[in-house]
Amino acid sequence: MIVVKLGGSVAGNIPNIVRALESTRKEILIVPGGWMFADLIRKLDVEDEKAHWMAILAMEQFGYYISNFGVETIRPKNFDIEFAGIRVLLPYELLINNDELPHSWDVTSDSIAIWIASKLGVKEVIKLTDVDGIILNGKLVEMIEAERLIGIKTCLDSYAPKLMVELSIDTFICNGLFANRVKDYIAKGRAKGTLVKGR
Repeated sequence: MIVVKLGGSVAGNIPNIVRALESTRKEILIVPGGWMFADLIRKLDVEDEKAHWMAILAMEQFGYYISNFGVETIRPKNFDIEFAGIRVLLPYELLINNDELPHSWDVTSDSIAIWIASKLGVKEVIKLTDVDGIILNGKLVEMIEAERLIGIKTCLDSYAPKLMVELSIDTFICNGLFANRVKDYIAKGRAKGTLVKGR
């Protein structure tokens, strides 16, 4: 199984992303970001505990939007997940039943995707966003250890590098506005982007 975090910043390219993922003929679990639904929650004066669950429901809303492009949803209660093809995760019940992550804006769908991958025995997450990868000193970094990103502001949420080290999970950051890049990475193991090493 391949875990793909699909961020709201590439929502406009979902049809091309879905076609690219389908062409790989792999079992792919899409973990949706919170997109504009989570952005709205950030603007509200809501305490972290409530905002956490509202943001998980925001992921579900974006998941339903992704399903509008021909991807079936899946709403598991635990981690014995099996399917063929591509599914988009509706994560609320899964996280309610397995409430292990901090309830903070430091933990977004990036960290949730990494945590889910670990629970499924998957050692890498592919994050699709609207940048080419990790940019340090104005340059794209092709590979970097997650521990070096702890405390540094990047396109990953602030909790993700720590979690990657703790769970020994890698994350490949790929620009989802260029859908063939994720196809190439899945098929050939290389594409333009940044591999963040948690292992």
